[in-house]
Amino acid sequence: MKDEKDIEAELGLREDEDYLCFSHMGGAGTIVCDDCGYQEDIVSFIHGDMSCTIGRQCPHCHAFTVEHNESSEHHKFGESAEDFKCPKCGTVIRKKEEPFLKGNDAPLFCPKCHSPRLHYDLGILT
Repeated sequence: MKDEKDIEAELGLREDEDYLCFSHMGGAGTIVCDDCGYQEDIVSFIHGDMSCTIGRQCPHCHAFTVEHNESSEHHKFGESAEDFKCPKCGTVIRKKEEPFLKGNDAPLFCPKCHSPRLHYDLGILT
């Protein structure tokens, strides 16, 4: 697995810049692109008594979406009954297991300009 510095270098980020990924965020808030100013309210991860809402970004069109995971066990992740597809372009986002459980700290990108220079303003933490 690549370390964060290798990923930042591949993305062209300066030493003082970090990339965002869902596994390092929580709750719901606003994602803002530092390059083009794009803003969108997104969900990273919100849990309830018997379910959770998990943020996703399409690897093809970079649209943000959410997946609702209902479970009889609190905070259960793992196998999915169905593949998760991007509602915008139809690309498969997830097949059968949570990517962050496999160490996938995939960087997030701006849906408008595809820049990795994003910051997240947390609105609600659960």
